[in-house]
Amino acid sequence: MDITDFKTARFNIVGDGTKLKGEVHLAGRSSISGEIEGQLYAAEGSQLILEKTSRVAGVLKGHDIEIHGHFQGELHASGTLTLRPGSDTSGMIHAAKIVVYPGALLNSETSAG
Repeated sequence: MDITDFKTARFNIVGDGTKLKGEVHLAGRSSISGEIEGQLYAAEGSQLILEKTSRVAGVLKGHDIEIHGHFQGELHASGTLTLRPGSDTSGMIHAAKIVVYPGALLNSETSAG
């Protein structure tokens, strides 16, 4: 990546050990390894990845969402929701498309399409 691309790129990282509470708005590609409690909004067209160490509780709205960690609450994915092996997802799930890999835990009221 050219340094000028780096200056204008939109990406977010919430590292392991970081705890956020409240309302969070993200733009661009985002990676969450820490804990978030509250409302998490990822901009339309963006990609949000909840890494293995992540713990997110509350309302989550985004386009493409990939979960490797833990999510509990209400989730809205306007694109694809992907649940990876070892993930633990519970609550109300609404997504245009859902991909659930073997080993992913899903305990929810789910609607797709």
